Amino acid sequence: MPSRIAHALPLRWHLVRLVVGTLLPAIAFAAIVVFQLARLERRSVERRAVTSARALAAAFEREMSGSIQTLHALAESEELDRGDLESFRVECERVRRTQSSWKTVLLLSPDGQLLVNTALPVSHSPPPLAEQGSFARILESHRPTVGSLAVGRGAAKQLAFPVRVPVLREGALRYVLTAVITPDALTGVVSSQSSHEEEWTRVLVDPQGRVVARTRDPERFVGRSATSLFLERTRASHEGVFASVSMDGTSTYVAFSRSQPSGWTAAIVTPRWVLDAPVTSSMFAVGGLGFALLLVSASGAWIFSRRLERSISEAATASASLAEGHSPRMAPSSVRELAQLGEALERSGLLLRERERERDAHLASAETARAEAVAATRAKDAFLAMLGHELRNPLAPIVTSLELLRRRGLAQTPEHEVITRQLKHVVRLVDDLLDVSRITRGQMSLHREPLELVSVVARAVEAASPLIEQRRHSLQVDVPPSGLLVLADPDRLTQVVANLLTNAAKYTPPGGHIQLRAHDQEGGIALVVEDNGHGVPQEILSRIFEPFVQGPRSLDRSEGGLGIGLALVRSLVEAHGGHVEARSDGPGRGSVFTVWLPRHALAEKPLTEEERRTPVSPPVEAVPAGPVRVLVVDDNVDAAEALAELLGLSGYEVVVAHDCPGALAQAEAFRPEVAILDIGLPDVDGYGVAERIRERLGAASPVFAALTGFGQAADRARSHAAGFRQHFVKPIDVDELSAFIESLREARSGAA
Repeated sequence: MPSRIAHALPLRWHLVRLVVGTLLPAIAFAAIVVFQLARLERRSVERRAVTSARALAAAFEREMSGSIQTLHALAESEELDRGDLESFRVECERVRRTQSSWKTVLLLSPDGQLLVNTALPVSHSPPPLAEQGSFARILESHRPTVGSLAVGRGAAKQLAFPVRVPVLREGALRYVLTAVITPDALTGVVSSQSSHEEEWTRVLVDPQGRVVARTRDPERFVGRSATSLFLERTRASHEGVFASVSMDGTSTYVAFSRSQPSGWTAAIVTPRWVLDAPVTSSMFAVGGLGFALLLVSASGAWIFSRRLERSISEAATASASLAEGHSPRMAPSSVRELAQLGEALERSGLLLRERERERDAHLASAETARAEAVAATRAKDAFLAMLGHELRNPLAPIVTSLELLRRRGLAQTPEHEVITRQLKHVVRLVDDLLDVSRITRGQMSLHREPLELVSVVARAVEAASPLIEQRRHSLQVDVPPSGLLVLADPDRLTQVVANLLTNAAKYTPPGGHIQLRAHDQEGGIALVVEDNGHGVPQEILSRIFEPFVQGPRSLDRSEGGLGIGLALVRSLVEAHGGHVEARSDGPGRGSVFTVWLPRHALAEKPLTEEERRTPVSPPVEAVPAGPVRVLVVDDNVDAAEALAELLGLSGYEVVVAHDCPGALAQAEAFRPEVAILDIGLPDVDGYGVAERIRERLGAASPVFAALTGFGQAADRARSHAAGFRQHFVKPIDVDELSAFIESLREARSGAA
């Protein structure tokens, strides 16, 4: 056995683990609190950034609103009403000089023709419009609009964006008045909103996603398109904050707000370290402090544990001495619990020696009792097996003698019927005893085949009918003629149903009612036997399927039985993969026994009752013409003589022997064609007798049939392997024996 000490940790490590386990939750809690506070601070900064972006968008809208109002005032000029465009151009130039943000003023007709351009002489050919989108919108909506940034069509190719207002007369659009504004004019807008608390970059982006104004490197980025992530996020929401990478490659957080009604976007770009710094610094602070606390606490535990380890090692040594039977000795300890442990070990040493003496005495007594119980159990099993086998020997001549009386015409009396009926009951009790013995020793075997449950029920009803009729019960059978297919041993399953019917008949007063029904249930088949008899007391209901357990019996024990029928039912049903249960409402209220069996849905068509009953005999040798000569060998003289006489009445020539020498002598003199050998002969058993007969007669050896009290599959297999053509179980079935011999006669006739 491997030692567990090699896998155990010293006390100091356990103390360190205790310290770590105690401090880690507190440190983790502190880290969570700090992290949450840092997150709140970060969210506050994000809210301020969004507020700043919203303020920047509002400032831009105010700036544009001022230009729009000025254009509206200019649109009310009387020169436009008179169509004096030259005078209107002079007025526009005057107004332009009052607006520092305007580069030029344009007047366009609804068809896009440039009528006035303050930046060009009158005779100069006007260039085409650089920004068409806002012009198309104002034609459609008749509302002021702010256009997108575009490259001018003049020689300077300067960046600018238009602010357009409609000139309406009597509800109709007469002109479109435009102020052209350069990005430099917005520098004051973005700069006036700057904050000195954080390192932020403020940006204005037009509806097409081009940067129009920027506080950082405007000459580098104005006129360029914003990043794809920026465009995706700002078009998906009106306001918000997201992580991104700026146009110059810096990791940033972007807070944005879209202005209305122009549709421009104001953005506040903040380096990530500005927002992440509080969380990072807090976590480093908590982690460093926690690590320092852990280190100090673990070092203290490590130092303190050395003293404890010495005392515990002494306690371990004392315990080892105690285990070896010596008196434990432990030095005094400054730790109260360890001092108490030392005293307890000394007291335990005294008590242990006393308990060892008591234990030795109890073990000796228990071992003796266990050996006696095992021996008694084995003796009981052996007794049951031997009792069943030995009872077959006297039953065999009795059954044979009754058959002789019947064939001689001497059995036509009520007394003979009583003897026959009671003898069948005794044979059934013996069979039950043998079955219990086989189940106890694990020797029960099943020969399964697909069959309809109704065929089993029919055989069981036939077997139980005499008792049911004797007690004048009414039996109601409700089993479908087909559709309840099971894979089962027909004989054993018949025994189950017959035992349940017999049990119901025994424990139901004369004139009672018994019902037998079967149906589908829970994917299987349920077979129910219900009666209105004595019922089962609740105190034995849970043990009713145990061997030799019986309910209250009358003084005359008219019910009979050994209390093993229901035990056989449970064992046989469970061997078939099913289960059985009993239910009763109490004495005098009847009982219900339910057997559940698995359905055999995929089995091939089952054999009919006639096919199943037809024995499949192995091929036999042809027998010469004349009466069949039969040799009967059995050490039970009565059984041998009765069987010989019965065979003689059937027209066979029969001789009898009771041991091996007699069998050999008769075989040489009589030359039998069939030899029926009792397997359990004294000195030399039936297998040895058959072998010796073959040695002496050679090819003239008879056909051998075994006669024994053992009928298990293993017994039949052994007799078949030894050359026996048939295996008969005592008491022998005379009709089955006659059929076997007649099959030899038919083979002889066919050969002839």
